[in-house]
Amino acid sequence: MNTIYKILVADDSVTVRNTVKHILTENNENQYRVLLANNGREACSMAFMERPDLIILDISMPVMDGIEAIKKIKSNNQIKFIPIIAMSSTRQFEEAFSAGAVDFLLKPFVEYELLTRVHLNLTLAEKNSEIKRQHEILKNQRQEAINQRDIILKQKQDLIDDLLYARFIQKAILPSDDILSEMFHGYFVYDQPKNVVSGDFFWVAHKNGKTIVTVGDCTGHGMSGALMTMAGTAFLNEIVRNSEEFYADKILNELRKRVIRLLNQKGNIGEASNGMDIALCIFDEPNQKLEFAGANNPLYFVPAGGELEIIKGDRMPIGFYFNNDLSFNKYEISVSKGDTIYLFSDGYADQFGGPQGKKFRYNQFRELITNTSKLSVMQQQNEFIQKTMHDWIEGYEQLDDIMVMGVKW
Repeated sequence: MNTIYKILVADDSVTVRNTVKHILTENNENQYRVLLANNGREACSMAFMERPDLIILDISMPVMDGIEAIKKIKSNNQIKFIPIIAMSSTRQFEEAFSAGAVDFLLKPFVEYELLTRVHLNLTLAEKNSEIKRQHEILKNQRQEAINQRDIILKQKQDLIDDLLYARFIQKAILPSDDILSEMFHGYFVYDQPKNVVSGDFFWVAHKNGKTIVTVGDCTGHGMSGALMTMAGTAFLNEIVRNSEEFYADKILNELRKRVIRLLNQKGNIGEASNGMDIALCIFDEPNQKLEFAGANNPLYFVPAGGELEIIKGDRMPIGFYFNNDLSFNKYEISVSKGDTIYLFSDGYADQFGGPQGKKFRYNQFRELITNTSKLSVMQQQNEFIQKTMHDWIEGYEQLDDIMVMGVKW
């Protein structure tokens, strides 16, 4: 018998409520019972009375807005464990995360994204509940060592399965090959997470005749880094979507503000220095111009038939910095057909390996990119970079996520 999941949808728009209900109830793979609320206050009352498995909550609502509703639900010990997906067409996602939401959905949304996020959060909630139940069994019954081992192995496999599904979601959010093929004459992305999910990400967009491409390296790796990549791509989407004119330095300035607000960074002693390093380029095709701004990360530029040029980013992160009023710098270079850029995280250069067990280092990485750029086919460049790292790391543990992206105009 299939499990019937109870989902509470709160939105002051009848159209949005009915649309979400229609999408969920028409899904053939799962069975959902959908409850509808008109505002935040009604959502809190129904959450306490009905105890849904998942809440999808709009941020902007009358009587009680979504932020206050999330805080009220999370302050109630009986219902605070219910996962909440915040839903909005504005820039308030950082507030929702701070209040206690576990995921977000940007309006207008598509059916596939809604179903995927609902399934993912229900699955994670079920796994967490199962892990807690198994933990209580071990704690109370103190089973024999062999049974404990078997349970731990089962939990580990469940966690691996969750991570694999989370990786599927993470890769689905990243730009597809079809999108990249339409934007660039040639490209490759070497993406090698340390664990299943990655704290490195790449992101592209096209608006007003300009193409934006970026590679980011979030603090940490695994699930902590992966969550930051989702926030980073969401923020970049919002910044560009809501800007008619955009520049590389201004985008990084705005991204830094949002990350600081999201992480509630104050600069206190002992505070974790979380955030991200990033390299961002804007290609202005009509004017044959490339803008670049970087937070700790550089741009490697190889003009067609020319030598590698390095454009350094600013030595400050996307996150709290001792001088947050200091703007990122913008660099402009002329580009033409056949020019290639390379964006990357620090994972490649910092990896230990080789015959003496030393770091790969940036001198060797620059030499690698110089040799790689001589290959005319981008896929061949990708294979060359991958093989070099495979041979280098053999016999050693991968220390960090690795990402290298090459784009040819």
